Amino acid sequence: AVVSTQSTGAVERKRAISEEEREEEVDLYAEHARISEEKKRKKRKKKKGIAVLSEDPTLMATGEEEEKRGITYKIMKNKGLTPHRKKEQRNPRVKHRKKFDKALKKRRSQIPDLREQGGSYGGEKSGIKSALTKSTKLR
Repeated sequence: AVVSTQSTGAVERKRAISEEEREEEVDLYAEHARISEEKKRKKRKKKKGIAVLSEDPTLMATGEEEEKRGITYKIMKNKGLTPHRKKEQRNPRVKHRKKFDKALKKRRSQIPDLREQGGSYGGEKSGIKSALTKSTKLR
């Protein structure tokens, strides 16, 4: 068999593959095909609900070739009865953003916002209150 390989130029060089290299390629291909088939078999078993994890003691066979049924996600997590939560509670980023907005609103009600002045007077930063009198009457 002859394989073509390109060198640095536009000229193609051909070399003969030895029988040993050919055998190695065939063996490598066969090994890869066997591994691929094994993965597919495990995937099919997992899809059917048959246990694939042999480390789990609940999934081990009892002397027979027949395998036990694998445990479900619900059994594995063992959450029991949990209350329904809003979508924003399940997303930490959104939850903290809402919490921050709520805290800002609370703060705005306690501390008045700064108002812009129309004129050149740079006095009271919170704005001039026309209805407020802070003087004492002289007698």
